[in-house]
Amino acid sequence: MQTTLFKKLMPLLLVLFIDSMGMGLFFPVLSILIIDPSQRFLSPNHSMEERQFIYGVIISVYMFSWFFGAAILGDVSDFIGRKKSLLICLAGAVLGYAIAGLSIAMDSIALMVIGRLIAGFTAGSQAIAQAAIVDLSDANNKSRNMSWMVLTLSLGFLLGPILGGILSSASLISWFDYTIPMYFAAFISLVNIGLLVYLFNETFIPHKKLELHWFRAMDIFISAFKHKAVRRLSLVLLLMEVGWGAYFSFIVTFLVNLFHFTALQSGLFLSLVALGFSCGSGIAVPLCLRYMSLKRSVINSFIVAGVIILWMVISGSLWVSLVVAFLVGTSIAVCYSNILTMFSNQVSATEQGWVMGMTGSVGALCFALTSLLGSLVSFLGLSAPMIIAALSFLAGAVALGYTSLKNS
Repeated sequence: MQTTLFKKLMPLLLVLFIDSMGMGLFFPVLSILIIDPSQRFLSPNHSMEERQFIYGVIISVYMFSWFFGAAILGDVSDFIGRKKSLLICLAGAVLGYAIAGLSIAMDSIALMVIGRLIAGFTAGSQAIAQAAIVDLSDANNKSRNMSWMVLTLSLGFLLGPILGGILSSASLISWFDYTIPMYFAAFISLVNIGLLVYLFNETFIPHKKLELHWFRAMDIFISAFKHKAVRRLSLVLLLMEVGWGAYFSFIVTFLVNLFHFTALQSGLFLSLVALGFSCGSGIAVPLCLRYMSLKRSVINSFIVAGVIILWMVISGSLWVSLVVAFLVGTSIAVCYSNILTMFSNQVSATEQGWVMGMTGSVGALCFALTSLLGSLVSFLGLSAPMIIAALSFLAGAVALGYTSLKNS
């Protein structure tokens, strides 16, 4: 019985793995292609500030597409069901990654942007896969299935940057280059399509007509600041996502410029952030809650993240950067987990679905806007995005300190 259930869950878990792996896999490759002047993807005449601007724009294109696409695909899934929606998402992943690989082979920024638009718009697979896993679960195995889901997401987040670095390193295997990680991601997405077709049976019976609301994503985002119970907490979430987005999006470009990291070194560095996030989820979160309230644990984690990022910028030390990477990952795990719990505590049982969807919407849009903002402020200095990250975390601590909450 358990073997049969795992076979049904396996393609869904692989969807989650690909989703969390994809972003981590892409960052080490893109950072080297754009920031390293020795690469031919951009003209060597571009200044370092111009390179970071282009880098930020490409990331923001993906995140903006994700923000709008996820809400639209949610409407589509209510009409055609989970399985067909997931197949659409995976087909978009195959096409998006393949075009990204082709853009690298052809040194085409235009193709890269198109590939990221497609991949971003169809990146709403995570929420659909999670819903399907819940559909397949009952009271006896729901907790275990959720733990598999969290483990899969953590593994994807951890292994993605490593795979991106390894598969692009010609020093390891002669025919590896920057196109290989993209084609690899396209290939495993294609394999997952086959697994879904043959192993996954529809878990959801469509029950309504297709109604597409093209601006539903903006409506969901705006609703966070209209709802009296979560209005101030939404500001705290916004500041956290700005801090996290600025750090995660631009830390690799910061290190490539400072220490001339390779793609493999960049991937290993991001995996250290992911390792900190995993340890934070499994160890730091329960430990913090044993000794302090939800609110205090988040405030302290904000302060830790803000202070240590400033320490990294001031020190300019590689060893400090490595320590900070792990601690930032741990702090974000504590903040994210506990903020979601605080949101849940502020609303009624009938609003739980809305509040979880809303937090995802705020996160996606803030990540997109921060990537764009980081690319603009880079003209003030390549450490500017790191300073924005630190100040956002510290501002989040202050904002949360002045926010009254229930059960927190």
